[in-house]
Amino acid sequence: MKRTLKYKLIICGSILLLIGAFCFIGPFISAYGEYQVFYSGDGSIALIKAQPSWEHILGTDKNGQDIFTRLMYGGRLSLIVALCVVTTQVVIGSAVGLLSGYLGKKTDMVLMRIVDVFNSLPDIIIILILSALAVTYGVAGREKIILLIIFLSFFTWTSLAKLVRGQTLYLKEMEHVKVAELCGVSTIGRLIKHILPGITREIIAVVPISIGGIILIEASISFLGFGLPYPYASWGNMLSAAMDLSVLKNNVNIWLPPGLLLMITVGAFNLFGEAVKEWSEQR
Repeated sequence: MKRTLKYKLIICGSILLLIGAFCFIGPFISAYGEYQVFYSGDGSIALIKAQPSWEHILGTDKNGQDIFTRLMYGGRLSLIVALCVVTTQVVIGSAVGLLSGYLGKKTDMVLMRIVDVFNSLPDIIIILILSALAVTYGVAGREKIILLIIFLSFFTWTSLAKLVRGQTLYLKEMEHVKVAELCGVSTIGRLIKHILPGITREIIAVVPISIGGIILIEASISFLGFGLPYPYASWGNMLSAAMDLSVLKNNVNIWLPPGLLLMITVGAFNLFGEAVKEWSEQR
C-alpha cells in the first residue's frame, strides 16, 4: 500500500471516528438536552441568539436552545438516517444486481429497464414534492423521519445495482463458478458462496461515498424546510437559519458550525471511500 494512501485512510478514518464519538457519545455527556430552552436572568424571556459564552460554547439559536448540544443530536440523526438509507441501498441494489447479472436474458432486461426508469426520474424534486405532501397532510415527528428514509432509499439504490450487475457478469464466467454449477450447487448457493464474496470489496468501497451523499441530500432537503422536522435537530435544518439575512450577517455562530461539520463529514466520507476503492484495486 502506498504511503499516501495509507495516510489518507488513517486521517479520514480518524476524522470519522471523532465525528462519530461527538455525535453518538457526546449527547450522553452533555449537561443540556436537545429540546431544552434557556431563559434570561428572571426566567421570563428565552435566551434567543445569545453569543458564545462559558455556559453556551457556541451560543443559542433563535429558539433559545444550546447550539453545541444540538450539533451533537443533529449529527447523530443525520448519520442514522444516512446509515439506514445506505443499508437499504445495499440490500436492494445487491439483490437486483446479482439477479440481473447472473440470470441474464429476460430477467436482466426487465430489471435494467426498471433501473433506467428510476434513473430518468428527477429524484430530488420528487422527494421534495413527497416531503411537502407529508407536511401538508400533517405527518410530523418520527413518522416524517421514517418517510424520509423510505423516500431516499426508494430513489438511490440504482447505481449500486448497476455496479453489482457489472461485477456479476464478469464473475459468473469464472471457473470456480462454472465448477459449482456442474456440481449441482443451486443458483442461490452460487450467488451467495461464489459471486457475492467477489463483489464485497466494491460494495464496501461504495458505502462511505453513499453515506456522504445521503447526508448531503438530507441536509439540502432539511435546509429547504422539507426534511427532518423541528424540534428534531439535523445539520440541515440548523443551517436553514442562514436563510434569515439578519442571522447570516450578525449570528455567524448559528449557521457556521453546522455548515463546517457538514462539509468536513461529507468530505471525509468521500475521501475515505476513494481511498478504500484504491486500496481494493491494488490488492
